[in-house]
Amino acid sequence: MIKAIINGRQEELDHPLSIAAFVQSLPVKSRFVAVAKNGEVVPRERWRKAEIREGDIIEVVRMVGGG
Repeated sequence: MIKAIINGRQEELDHPLSIAAFVQSLPVKSRFVAVAKNGEVVPRERWRKAEIREGDIIEVVRMVGGG
């Protein structure tokens, strides 16, 4: 198990996980999500290679429209 901080809460994952796989596990459409890892925005094209590892701090932000 690895521990990471995700949106301010400590979470335990079974193993390192790509950001793409993590976002797919969320109940939101990935096209409306932005992800930062350790304070840096991860471009969508790098989600498959970027992994969530022990001690990482991940922020997932969902875009909300309105008017």
